[in-house]
Amino acid sequence: MPHVEYKKLIMENRKYCPSNGSEGDWFEDKFCMNCINTNPDPTKKPQCAIWCAAVCHHVNEAGFPKEWIYDANNKPTCTAWVKWDWGNDGDPNDPDNPKAPIKDDPNQLCMPFLLEEIERNVSVPQRHYA
Repeated sequence: MPHVEYKKLIMENRKYCPSNGSEGDWFEDKFCMNCINTNPDPTKKPQCAIWCAAVCHHVNEAGFPKEWIYDANNKPTCTAWVKWDWGNDGDPNDPDNPKAPIKDDPNQLCMPFLLEEIERNVSVPQRHYA
């Protein structure tokens, strides 16, 4: 692998941690407050566990969220971020909300998937015939 490609691979997916409170506020406003996973009203659900983990853990600790990374353009991002306008789109968990996203069927295999993960989760006993 050429050095430039290797360096790009290393640069992408690096953990992101805001360097100060102002940067943290910017990140929270850009991502968290416009995300389907976090209700801007802290007294209502859902509240994102990713943000909580980022506040409670140091970037080098195991509990720090793997979703906060630098993207291919060296910009901070959250891989769990799904744009949602809570003021105009309403509650995404309201079954009567026409703008609510369609939930994934837990029995549906979604692409892409890892065959190793599927094999690990198979609960059907394997039979061996002689």
